[in-house]
Amino acid sequence: MFKTDNYKNKTVVITGGTKGIGLGITKAYLSLSANVIILARNKPKKQIQVKGNKALFYQCNVRDNANVEEVINEVFKANKCIDVLINNAGGAPLINSLDASMNFNNAIIDLNLNSSFAVSYYVAKKMIKKSSGCVITNISSVTATRPTPGSAAYGAAKGGLVNLTKTLAVEWAPRIRVNSIITGYIETENSLVHYGSKKDMKAVAKTIPMKRMGTPEDIANACIFLSSVNSSWITGTAIEVHGGGESPAYLNSAKPK
Repeated sequence: MFKTDNYKNKTVVITGGTKGIGLGITKAYLSLSANVIILARNKPKKQIQVKGNKALFYQCNVRDNANVEEVINEVFKANKCIDVLINNAGGAPLINSLDASMNFNNAIIDLNLNSSFAVSYYVAKKMIKKSSGCVITNISSVTATRPTPGSAAYGAAKGGLVNLTKTLAVEWAPRIRVNSIITGYIETENSLVHYGSKKDMKAVAKTIPMKRMGTPEDIANACIFLSSVNSSWITGTAIEVHGGGESPAYLNSAKPK
């Protein structure tokens, strides 16, 4: 039977929760009356809130392990518990692998893989002994499952994140559930910078079986499901939220006469 969770007394930590997919996730949990805490480098221009429920902001560089440990300790001191952790911080510009420096590649892997491991590690250290446990969701990408020219380091990191998820799920069960979401093409406030124009975005949407790009809310809904009692037997999995993926290339090829 489907059950409705009460998030009113639950603490949800979201990395990179001030914009894009992260902002959508933040607003979704705020709408459920959760105590939402955002970890990010830059404070939002205005406080993020939904119906008077305001998100708390902690400045944190998730690529700095010492800083992550310090901030997580502060969060626990104030809240005593983290019920849900969403590792969302990430991203990378497109660049040919031979044009990127190894310092660039290492930075991308740090942001998209190592930072999620670090935040999860320090949260798990606190939560593994608590009877209430914890739910961790890692935001991955379709680049984890297929070749993506221009995203070598990013794709490798996101693929590593899926594997990390599966391993930690086994190590930390049954107290802590760990899952990942493989996100498809998502339309955000920065989409035009990435895709070039509305026309280009429409062209991308046509390649998706659902004939539209995803929204941050689509990913947020998956996060909420994975942190709910309805998914209490789901751990170590990678849920694909991508509108059906990409249509096979042969469907667009010339039909034989």
